[in-house]
Amino acid sequence: GQIDTLEGCTSISDTDGSLLFYSDGSTVWNRNHQIMLNGIGLKGDDSSTSSGLIVPKPQDADFYYIFTVDEPHHNNVTGSAETPANDGVNDGLTYSRINILDDNGLGAVDAVEKNISLITYDTSDPLQVDLKCSEKITAVKADDCSSFWLITHFADTFYAFKIDENGVNSTPVTSTVGPYIPIEGYRRNALGYLKASPDGTKLISANFGESTVLGEDAGGGIYLYDFNNDTGIVSNSVELYSPQNNNSPYGVEFSAENKKAYATIGLGA
Repeated sequence: GQIDTLEGCTSISDTDGSLLFYSDGSTVWNRNHQIMLNGIGLKGDDSSTSSGLIVPKPQDADFYYIFTVDEPHHNNVTGSAETPANDGVNDGLTYSRINILDDNGLGAVDAVEKNISLITYDTSDPLQVDLKCSEKITAVKADDCSSFWLITHFADTFYAFKIDENGVNSTPVTSTVGPYIPIEGYRRNALGYLKASPDGTKLISANFGESTVLGEDAGGGIYLYDFNNDTGIVSNSVELYSPQNNNSPYGVEFSAENKKAYATIGLGA
């Protein structure tokens, strides 16, 4: 593979397990490890926890969506949406469509449906507008078994975007549920994974820090939530690991049978 990344990456295979393409959130490579046609300039960042995530388009095997999330750095300033990745701009959550039949079956990123921004913040809050999103994205199959939810978290709100045969619904289902992870403590507080259980009933979130001071290190927590994969609603926050331990959670995952959850925790904030 051609990826050389600090943090996030994503890949997808066909039903036989053969590689189709992969990405670090900024560049897309095809199965031959060549840069995919129009596969540069995506808005992810190689220093974002979940820099990219590939989701197949439901009921259409020719198309895929790659969701990317930027590194919401406190030193960045809001700028043009046309500027490339790693540009000093907080680009937030975006998506691009890929047609796997293009370029003789090696795939290509759609020239029009590329770097489409999704709103994952309170548009009336200047700091939220500047930072736009955490580094957390995950996806899970919906209750109807023919669509997906793309889920992200910012401050005290979850945003769940439905993906179905019509494409990406840009109007999210929002759930305001504690705790509040201070965006005043970004960039550090933005780090850490968000994962959904395989049956789509639970979410787990690792928050690297919960500082209230810009750019400052602090202990972070791990939280478990209920997820309604029919409605997209998130509820019932349960603290599994306290920020008072003064450590830094990062990775989380569920077991295949939905009975256990795992986390990696860096010692010391």
